[in-house]
Amino acid sequence: MPELWDLYDIDRRPLNRTIQRGEALPEGTYHLAVGIAVFNTKGDILLTQRAQVKSQYPGCWEIPGGCAQAGETSLEAACRELGEETGIVVQPGELVPLLRELLPGAHLDMFAVTKDVPLSQLALQPGETTAAQWLPFGEWLGRVGDGLYLTPSWHKEPDVPLYPRLQQYRDGKRDYIL
Repeated sequence: MPELWDLYDIDRRPLNRTIQRGEALPEGTYHLAVGIAVFNTKGDILLTQRAQVKSQYPGCWEIPGGCAQAGETSLEAACRELGEETGIVVQPGELVPLLRELLPGAHLDMFAVTKDVPLSQLALQPGETTAAQWLPFGEWLGRVGDGLYLTPSWHKEPDVPLYPRLQQYRDGKRDYIL
């Protein structure tokens, strides 16, 4: 069965229309996308490696994420995507919202969660992810956008609040609001 996405306008209002994944978005429409930063209690961030069969960025490292399916909220999509890509099961109340941003063609919601999961216990999704690693947060920041470490490479600009919010989350400061 084809994957369907709900369409939204620029202000995130539902348009009560769907599109099949892979089709071109009609002009002026957006879908929901999510990213999930998983930290362990040491402060390392979990990265997954995109499968070589992926049409975009094969073999690159990123934080787990994906797109909301029709009828899903971004929170539901984040729980589903994390489970599908890594086998890590989370409940919606465990995810901390970090950032809501408008990207070309997508409303992106970023979440964070802390889970101590050994790499040997991850269940990687065939065709999506082929490997995983825990990387010290500072080391990851130094690699983001270098061509091999993708997500979220569009946040290299200092005025975008994602990196400070990830740092705050990692350091236990969670008093900000999405």
